[in-house]
Amino acid sequence: MSHVGPASLSRRGLLQRGLAGGALLALGGSGVLAFREGLVLPLPEEGLRVLGPREYATLQAVARRAFPPRPGWPDADVARVASTADGLLARADPSAAKEVKALLGLFDNALAGLLFTGHVTPFSLLEPGAQDVVLEGWRTSRLVFRRSGYHALRALIYSAYYAHPAAIAATGFVASEGFHDPNAPVWREAKDTTTTSEGGATP
Repeated sequence: MSHVGPASLSRRGLLQRGLAGGALLALGGSGVLAFREGLVLPLPEEGLRVLGPREYATLQAVARRAFPPRPGWPDADVARVASTADGLLARADPSAAKEVKALLGLFDNALAGLLFTGHVTPFSLLEPGAQDVVLEGWRTSRLVFRRSGYHALRALIYSAYYAHPAAIAATGFVASEGFHDPNAPVWREAKDTTTTSEGGATP
């Protein structure tokens, strides 16, 4: 998940791209394999607004591959990526949030895993190396649906990660003095000074 150029969340058919898009989403709720348990994580104290418990765990599993422990940087758990992403989705267009939920359901679906990679272990329970292989498969897939889904999750995860103060501090970014100055001049819209006369309005 270290590739450059994440796509932004779209209001229109983010996941319904390509002929296979709708059919693949349907896999998320079909068949015995669809109900195979995935990773279970404690829920955040503030609760969840959009994601369900399994979607939350799946997103955090993806985030852990994007932001593993490394010196000087918070990992995905410290940055609380899935929790922050849940808040971002709550403020996003409802259709985009719905599609992300459907994507996460498919991402951790054992039946989809069988079709795409030949294994029936949910993504969230795979070893890290195997998870990386799955992610790379989505990123480079010939199916537009899978590539779009990969970049949608990447955009969401990166937005959530860099919203955390520790991640911002790790970048070395320091806001310019006065950047948040409460005494800075406030722009106010100019009042309409148009005057009228017998000749009409004066621009």
